[in-house]
Amino acid sequence: MAPIKILSILCILSAASPSDVLATTPVDLLAGGTRELSADKRAAGNTESPRKDVLVFKKAGKYSGEMRIQFTVEDPAQFTALALRKSSSIRPVSLNGKPIPLPLEGMSYKTIPGIPASLLAPGTNELLLAWTQTVKSSTPKVEEGAPPAKPVMRPAKLSVAKVDVQLLGQTPSALAFQTGPILGHAGETFFTVSCRTTLPAEVVLNCNGQTYISAPALIHTFKIEGLKPATAYSYSLQARLAPNGKFIASTPGYSTRTLPRREPFVFAALGDSRTRPKEWAKVGDAVAKAKPAFSVFVGDMVTAGRSDYQWDEQYFGPAKNYFATLPYYPIIGNHEQNAPLFLEIFQTPGGETTWSQTVGPVLLIGIDGSKDFSKGGAKTKWMEDLLAKSKAKYIFLFSHYPAWTSGGHGGLTEQGFPRERPIHEAQTILMPLLKKYNAAAMIAGHDHFYERSEPTNGVTMIISGGAGAPLRSKAKTAEQQNPHSKVFASQLHYCLFSVTAETCTMKVLTPEGEIIDTRQWPARAAE
Repeated sequence: MAPIKILSILCILSAASPSDVLATTPVDLLAGGTRELSADKRAAGNTESPRKDVLVFKKAGKYSGEMRIQFTVEDPAQFTALALRKSSSIRPVSLNGKPIPLPLEGMSYKTIPGIPASLLAPGTNELLLAWTQTVKSSTPKVEEGAPPAKPVMRPAKLSVAKVDVQLLGQTPSALAFQTGPILGHAGETFFTVSCRTTLPAEVVLNCNGQTYISAPALIHTFKIEGLKPATAYSYSLQARLAPNGKFIASTPGYSTRTLPRREPFVFAALGDSRTRPKEWAKVGDAVAKAKPAFSVFVGDMVTAGRSDYQWDEQYFGPAKNYFATLPYYPIIGNHEQNAPLFLEIFQTPGGETTWSQTVGPVLLIGIDGSKDFSKGGAKTKWMEDLLAKSKAKYIFLFSHYPAWTSGGHGGLTEQGFPRERPIHEAQTILMPLLKKYNAAAMIAGHDHFYERSEPTNGVTMIISGGAGAPLRSKAKTAEQQNPHSKVFASQLHYCLFSVTAETCTMKVLTPEGEIIDTRQWPARAAE
């Protein structure tokens, strides 16, 4: 009989990802320790435990329990901090009876950094972890034409030897920059920068003869002020463990520009890079080489936003120059999962996921389209007030969710309305508002392709979902979903908008420089 397949969340970890690599080889404090497993009461009736280091499961199902590890540390004072390396679904509980802190609650970590070494005790220590796993039966293959086989059950084992957990004792040499630098929103006289370090540290930013120092932490944010418009500035970061101490880690020097006071200038828009970092690297590098004044990204940056390691592996790591050189405006998408990291690492105008900023003659409005934008709602009133007061020549609304799409997300109900509420509200509430105030376009992602739609006597709808995510084709019901489609291309791409006093011209390009589409808007008449 075929064995039960164990889809264990306590799997052996693969080789460390770039975001998990520490500056030096750390000490695994758990090496040589004693380990034991225990199952919860529900699971206990379905398991046999001939030894505490092995559990035997007799039935398919989902199981959970605890793992205790006892280990010895002679001199805890030699360590600056600890890092717990584990499967992302193992939940840390306590070290010597004290809770193990997470950098951000609500995030899932493969490696938990910055655990205080003070939790260690000289001599014997105890680490307590919570574990879960799923046991599934397997169905044997049968010859063609034979009746389907029944699932086969055989007791399955879980051994502590199959659970790869490391508690790493770190010295000062483990200090490095894990993430960044990442530029955030900017202005005519300032720009913002964020980064993460592997140990709680003090980070020093040098720019324009000025020094900016962050408080000791894992996440660091800066606002560099007193600058000149449309001017290039070089900056660099250094990290140390104590004020006035020795710098242990540093970044290369980077250059960025403050935003222009007026036209002409170019800005970029793009979205949906998740899951395929190699493709995203191509697009991100192409945008960085184009050197726009700033970039707006319309969401779905990673596969699962609450998985901390994905941000470095899928998004920040593959496009370092993009983030370090271009002021960056993020739009939150559904794959970001409202991750707590989002507003900690991204600096937006006003510090929220819905924001606005006027750059020269352009009003940028960025929204969290998953929120309530129904008629008469608070956010809808906020947007109309913003539109009514604006004297900008060009208005662009950015959301992750489009108003019209020929892709899978544009499916209709039996009554002919978009199934997804954010798309329905974009179509029935936001687009009429944009038309009322003569906006240029709405720019979104969500579906993975480029599409330009032109509703009759309406506002242009741009879908720019080709920054690296798996590309999609039109849905079978595309014509019913989106009768306004004019240009469609299932290709990697980004959009560049060239702003002058009289016109704003969009050019849509592949990473190789092929032009997919162009569109021009005249300056909006003063209201």
